[in-house]
Amino acid sequence: MRDLRRLLPWLLAAVAGAVLAAWAFPRAYPFFPRDWTVTAGEAETIAVARLRGLAREGEWPADPYVVVDRATSGLIERRLLLASEELPAERLRESELARRVLRWRVTVYPDGAFPRDWAFRAEVDLDGEVAALLRRVEPELAADAVDLAAAAAEADAFLERQGIDLARYERPVTRSQQLQARTDLTLRYRSRESLLGEDVDYGLEVRFAGDRLSAFEPFYDDPEERTLRAAIQSVALWDQLLFVAVFLIVAVTAVSFLRRYHAGEVGVRRGLQVFAVGLGAGAVLLFLVSAALTEGQDWGAFTRQQIAWIWGLQFLVVFVFPQALVASLSWSVGESLCRERWSRKLAAFDALFQGEWDNATVARASLRGLSAGLALLGALLGLALALRPLGARPQVVHLLSPLWSEGPLPGLSLVAFSLAIVLFRELFGRLFLLPLATRRLGLWLGGGATALVTGLFLFPFFLVVPLEWALTLTVLGAAAMVALFLAYDLLTVLVASFTAQAGLGALALVFTDNPSLQTQGWLVFVVAALPAALSIRHLGSGREFVYRWDDIPPHVRRIAERERQRVELETARRIQSSILPELPPRLAGVDLAHAYLPATEVGGDFYDVLALEDGRLAVALGDVAGHGVSSGLVMSAAKSALAVQVTFDPSVAAVFTTLNRLVYQSARRRLIATLCYALLDPRDRSLLFASAGHLYPYVVGADGAVRDLASTAYPLGVRPELEVRVTRQRLEAGDTLVLLSDGIVEARPEGSTDLYGFQRLEESLRRHAGESVDRLRDGLLADLARFTGPSPREDDQTLLVLRIP
Repeated sequence: MRDLRRLLPWLLAAVAGAVLAAWAFPRAYPFFPRDWTVTAGEAETIAVARLRGLAREGEWPADPYVVVDRATSGLIERRLLLASEELPAERLRESELARRVLRWRVTVYPDGAFPRDWAFRAEVDLDGEVAALLRRVEPELAADAVDLAAAAAEADAFLERQGIDLARYERPVTRSQQLQARTDLTLRYRSRESLLGEDVDYGLEVRFAGDRLSAFEPFYDDPEERTLRAAIQSVALWDQLLFVAVFLIVAVTAVSFLRRYHAGEVGVRRGLQVFAVGLGAGAVLLFLVSAALTEGQDWGAFTRQQIAWIWGLQFLVVFVFPQALVASLSWSVGESLCRERWSRKLAAFDALFQGEWDNATVARASLRGLSAGLALLGALLGLALALRPLGARPQVVHLLSPLWSEGPLPGLSLVAFSLAIVLFRELFGRLFLLPLATRRLGLWLGGGATALVTGLFLFPFFLVVPLEWALTLTVLGAAAMVALFLAYDLLTVLVASFTAQAGLGALALVFTDNPSLQTQGWLVFVVAALPAALSIRHLGSGREFVYRWDDIPPHVRRIAERERQRVELETARRIQSSILPELPPRLAGVDLAHAYLPATEVGGDFYDVLALEDGRLAVALGDVAGHGVSSGLVMSAAKSALAVQVTFDPSVAAVFTTLNRLVYQSARRRLIATLCYALLDPRDRSLLFASAGHLYPYVVGADGAVRDLASTAYPLGVRPELEVRVTRQRLEAGDTLVLLSDGIVEARPEGSTDLYGFQRLEESLRRHAGESVDRLRDGLLADLARFTGPSPREDDQTLLVLRIP
């Protein structure tokens, strides 16, 4: 229930983001084809049927190779977007030019043909109307001459058979071209729309190769083409430069990885799994889109079919492989960088790879990520729409990237594309670069620098024109991911980034009028929500996944000794963990909560709460000076001696005498220890206690009053005989007894001398006084974490909380 309350703002943000995205999408992309009803496969069927009618007997290839890709015109869309500042957008959307922004192109090759030897080509509007039909005729092919009047009549009849209303066009203007073996004729039908002025000439043209009608297709002549193309080219150039940046990033991550690998600081097992996921996603993507992406390429010696496979393999090696490698190296190095400072940020992501979905850690991160992704998607679309008066223009040709939208299954292609991009961008940008930057520049400056660098040199969520607004929105998106990582964890960032990245393309599919494409679009959102769907029922389970970094490469001989020491430390940690008790939530009617956070693998703090036969509770919290193996050994001995002594004689004086003798005799280097020990009787609410050099315990009243229980004596191990003053204290119903180690009050932010101190501790106790013991513990630790930030613990931190019935 507590997690649900915390996540409620995120759920509201998700709803708001989804509503904003659905509202802003059609307005941000005014020339998105609203009547998109035809898929690539359906366009192929339509085009082949029409092209067969254009072919003469024996001309149609026996076993054709058909390629369907998208014919786009960013130039026309840019012109329409600028015209929408003066003309009604609805009128422009209904124009002939708007239909030319996005179309299917179907090319038919004879079996084994080279790219230049295509036989037939067609363009099909997204509503199924045929927009162009072409038959390839070799220039040297001889043909009879055609009469101009006969050609015009045949052209009119042909266009009418294609369903074209000639009343919308002026009478054709004829042009002829004399070839060596024939005379070709072109008839241009200029559109009567004239939306963009008399200087912009567009319409249809019908071509004759001699006396044979060979093609009809649209034409478009714009005197402002050079100016319009400049704005589009700047964004396209930046997009291409991002491909080059991948190789520079490979070098940066590889150098860091090799240095740390040879030092024995990084492992490879999880990194290899990340690499396999990224490479697999890229391979699926290229399998689906290689044929369409290679349309128009000519490599001389290779047939059209061969180019699709060869280019796909090359692109896999020169682009997908480096991206997957960067993701793998970024995880390995980033894991090492985050091990001490931000290890909790890796827990949910690591649980994902281990298949451990049944915990609240994954559920929280997945829900946060999904909500943040939807909110970011809506915010970016809304911001792009708000910036329209300043010249920002998202374009459909950028929205539907050929890297995913041209295949037979655009939904699956979009998932594979987004997964590969997100792993590359977020693991490098957030897990690798951010810890390095914050370590050198500080939290705020390092976070800002990371957002700027990753926004400029990693692939954006979506593009707008002109370039300056594209860069602005991209940097803002990167800043959102930086903030999410700093505030939460890696899985939250990955799910949010995937949701925003894939969600934009999924909206394009959802907003079509084709049920198949709509289903694929919704499936993309289902994939984004999958981690949350699989783990949501465990949100209130209380089960948490704890990340442990233990992937040291065993085959590196130079770190064999370090590996042996690590194993010994891990063994010592496990033994110590088995000695320290896992306290029940209630004992003898007293509510209990505790926390033990060692600074290293083996800590020096110890604690226990033991139920005695007479109904009392023996409560102890001790701290052996320092931390590490030596302190841990003394701690383990003291903890065992405490349990034995309480069994025979739990009195306060006897316990201090026994433990002082043990520490004095066993710590030859005069390693001292502190101890706070108390006997609590829940029946009459009496407390007998003493402290040997330890922090005073606190009593927190139900009304929020906080007072310490003073008791002073030498620490354990200082003198062979120890005298303690036993104090009796009467408690009230609802009072809370709090014992803690000095690692809490002496905690500080990294590089600062400002300690957490007693004042902040007492303020935190007052703030959480009315809450349950679990929430009081968690609230105090959360306040401490906010104060220290990502700083590593310098000393063990232990906390015991007991609520008097």
